[in-house]
Amino acid sequence: MKILDVGCGGGLLTEPGGSLFITTINKTQLSYALGIVFSEQIAGIVPKGTHTWEKFVSPETLESILESNGLSVQTVVGMLYNPFSGYWHWTENTSLNYAAHAVKSRVQEHPTSAEFVLKGETEELQANACTNPAVHEELKK
Repeated sequence: MKILDVGCGGGLLTEPGGSLFITTINKTQLSYALGIVFSEQIAGIVPKGTHTWEKFVSPETLESILESNGLSVQTVVGMLYNPFSGYWHWTENTSLNYAAHAVKSRVQEHPTSAEFVLKGETEELQANACTNPAVHEELKK
């Protein structure tokens, strides 16, 4: 999992009160069956290899990672896609897809092991976001 602070040191997650929103796929048998077997292998909705089962994460695991990085999870809500209407809907059921909102709650002096791993994975992404003018224009809106 990659967590990216697109604030480029400007305060999004670097200061208490900064928000982080994440949407992802839950690590359940149902999400495996629909996300990989059905959507990739049977229906061909997405290309084969789009999803990697090992990278799916449960809400509990995500909450643990976020809390170990100084964030307080405010909301976790399920998301359901209707392929006939083409719209996403909020739901209480998180067994397939879900969204999480977390807020930076404290300043850490020493990174935890989870923060160290996430920092290493995001350095290149953060560098690209900081040098991409389109990202800066979007953040100004």
